[in-house]
Amino acid sequence: MPAATMTWFWKVWLAAVVFVFPIPHTIALRNLLLAIGIGALLWTSRTSLPRPAPWLKPAAWWLLALTAWIVFHSAAVAPEPTLALDQFRANWLMPLLLGALAAWAATQLPREETARAAAIALAAHMIWLLGWQSAIGFDTGSWPFKKTPFGAYDYHGTLNSFFLALLLTDRLVWTMRRYSPLAFGRRSGWALLCLSLISDLALQSRNSTVISLSLLLLACLVLLNGQSRQRNIAAAAIGLVMLLGVGTLSFDSRWQSLRESSFVGWSSPSTYWMAADNSTQPVTPSGAPLETSAYLRAAWARKSLDFIAEHPLGIGFGHDAFGRAIALKHGHAGLGSSHSGWLDFALGTGLPGLALLLAAAGIAIRDGWKQFRDRQDAQALLLAFFVGGYLLRCLLDGHLSGWRLGLFAFIIGVLLAGMKNPRTDS
Repeated sequence: MPAATMTWFWKVWLAAVVFVFPIPHTIALRNLLLAIGIGALLWTSRTSLPRPAPWLKPAAWWLLALTAWIVFHSAAVAPEPTLALDQFRANWLMPLLLGALAAWAATQLPREETARAAAIALAAHMIWLLGWQSAIGFDTGSWPFKKTPFGAYDYHGTLNSFFLALLLTDRLVWTMRRYSPLAFGRRSGWALLCLSLISDLALQSRNSTVISLSLLLLACLVLLNGQSRQRNIAAAAIGLVMLLGVGTLSFDSRWQSLRESSFVGWSSPSTYWMAADNSTQPVTPSGAPLETSAYLRAAWARKSLDFIAEHPLGIGFGHDAFGRAIALKHGHAGLGSSHSGWLDFALGTGLPGLALLLAAAGIAIRDGWKQFRDRQDAQALLLAFFVGGYLLRCLLDGHLSGWRLGLFAFIIGVLLAGMKNPRTDS
């Protein structure tokens, strides 16, 4: 098959997998796409399996140590080894394999095209979101914030956080080096970044906005660290204006009661967090209505930390470790995640597991920044921003499992494949 045809095939395949992955009830289609990709690689690929760039080896060793710890912990420490090992298979081993598959597939494309297909697929989701809301707004006469074409708005918040991490890094490199690691032009790149910021406003997902603001602030700090001080300071000022704009426009009534409701969740002896019995619902000191989401997150975080203090080695890998911990301590079943991936990970694999996770991610972020700073490797900065954004999101939400972790691993594989020498098609 002609090389040009196969190049287009891999572009479409990568974009299709990224686009389909988060959509509910598409597991069969997702598996079909993955099977097609595996078949195509086995049939046509003359490229050996990708090897990580040398600067990534420290993070890879930490990831290997983390994986070994999860296996050992599941078999020797967890009270229910079968359950923990099954969770390991579904929510750790499979994402690792997805990342490896994505990296192998992306080696079939030129360096500049590896992450572009993923970014275009994420952009398509944001266009779908805004088109969906526009249609509803046209019928109702008011803009339907938070409304989505599928799933809850946190689905799209995760997708937009992925999208923003890629586009913001791309525009950051463009500003500093006049080079686009996603192969977007000057106008198209800025237009896509605006699409991501507008999508954040349309979603009004509090945690997504926190990620957006954090990434914007980080981008400003990177610009200030650049060589051309005047240009970078001007660009940083523009970034700060964007940051303040997103923060102001994303303000909604839930922010106002956040602090007070969080304090009640952290300190109140009420068991409302466990069974949602209205008779046990606590009241705020001011008498204002309790903001349930903030209250629950604070209460679950407090109970998680208390349990970790009592069981520092954890109770078995799995995103539902919080629910199992509450069932063990309070005899109440039905809860799942603590809504913090970090706490879920510590509850499941213990403090050693969380330490290994943060070490692997932190070293990847640190070395990615150093690779960009010292060798102007834009692909490394893409990886650093993408990992950092996801790691922060997992602190705020229980996203270290399921399609979110799978899609994250898949895009990471694509980014890793971009850290190679340009391939010359024959």
